[in-house]
Amino acid sequence: MRFQHRMRSRGYLEVHENGRRAWYPVYFHTGLLAIVPDADARISRSILGRRAFVVEPGIVAVPSGRRRTSLPPGIPLDAPRLNESDLRTRSDRFGSLRRRIMLDAPAAVAGPFIGLLWLIVDGGGFAQFVAVSLLAAVTAIWWSAIAGSDPS
Repeated sequence: MRFQHRMRSRGYLEVHENGRRAWYPVYFHTGLLAIVPDADARISRSILGRRAFVVEPGIVAVPSGRRRTSLPPGIPLDAPRLNESDLRTRSDRFGSLRRRIMLDAPAAVAGPFIGLLWLIVDGGGFAQFVAVSLLAAVTAIWWSAIAGSDPS
């Protein structure tokens, strides 16, 4: 399940635990597009030793944040049921690095403002402004990606 909140789109795994629903934000990968509603899942450990879910048919979903017991912010968008060729087409389209960067790039707008703030506080020249702006922009794109943004 995906939730669209303002310009941010994030994938969640809805889990029924002890008769209650909980939502786990998960890192996006193209295997998540194959998950159908009411699929069986079991708790496992990822390579890094963190909690992970193995969802039918063998898809590993690693949480990118804390469990939520209330509905996440935004508009819920449920994944459609796909046949094999549609799944392959959507995986190729949404799994590309170019699409990921294009959807995470709006966070990079803050880069030049942080560079300007750096100049005001610390001084320096044009080279420092460019370096700090690029570093801030790349960090913003990276932060969006590791926070679990969902390009689908």
